[in-house]
Amino acid sequence: MRRDHRFFRVALTVLSIALVCALILVPALALARAGGGQVGGGFSSGGFSGGSGGFSGGGGLAILPFIGGGGGGCGGTIGIIVIVIVVLIVVSRMKSGGGGMPFNAGSEPGEAPWAPGAPSIPADDPYAQIKAADPGFSEDFFYGRVNEMFIAIQYAWMAHNMEPVRRFLADQQFTVLQAGVQELVLKGRINMLESIHVVHVDPVEVTREGDYDSVKLAIVANCIDYTIDERTKEIVNPRELGDGKTPSQFTEHWTFIRKSGALSKPDQSIQKCPNCGGPVTDGNYVKCAYCGVTMNDPTLDWVLMRIEQV
Repeated sequence: MRRDHRFFRVALTVLSIALVCALILVPALALARAGGGQVGGGFSSGGFSGGSGGFSGGGGLAILPFIGGGGGGCGGTIGIIVIVIVVLIVVSRMKSGGGGMPFNAGSEPGEAPWAPGAPSIPADDPYAQIKAADPGFSEDFFYGRVNEMFIAIQYAWMAHNMEPVRRFLADQQFTVLQAGVQELVLKGRINMLESIHVVHVDPVEVTREGDYDSVKLAIVANCIDYTIDERTKEIVNPRELGDGKTPSQFTEHWTFIRKSGALSKPDQSIQKCPNCGGPVTDGNYVKCAYCGVTMNDPTLDWVLMRIEQV
């Protein structure tokens, strides 16, 4: 009798969790958007859109192809049916003594169930899943490289030439920034950014979508932001576009992606090819001059997918 009560309690708990997950996932997928007037690229079950090296896919998230998959109302129904079937199978195994969940749930706090015996990672670490697959990943090192990218992009923007930073920009993000530069050129203006300083970087969301890891960071920075006439060098509309003296603080969300399981290298740098480690040379900002790979390939290293103004 006690065993039957335990069985029904477990069955009810598992079924409730499954139904709640189904209800949560459906609206969550509908929230995917480009945001901030920036890149419209996103993940799909086949990869990501807007990247290089033959990766393509539709915009928006498609984490579970059966649930809310954009193909009409039947998608969500099929997803819920599939979840219920899985729950019934699990419950059947438990009742027959089949052993419960079909994976090692981990006996230590923070131990990754997909990597038995791996070093313990705090359960509240947003990068736990990435670290389990890439033990060499360090958020401090990652943030340092993001800081380098941030500064490099600002100087490329001022120089009206985004090519030197193309090696760590997804193609669509490069196109958006290059279009902004061309607009400034047509108006004969230069957007000046001085005393640029990143105050801090914080993770907003770390997820795994299909075969790719996605990290959205909140970057808080200070700078003196103003615009000058390219011909006269005079400040344009100082009341609205900056007076050239007063610093301002702003926040942007930057989203990076990388192939799940890609390994961090201790000597990685934005000045080196992510594949062979050769130095990035002037004029070779897309393909490495030494090994010929496309350098903004997220199967090799982190690529900036999207910038959103906050």
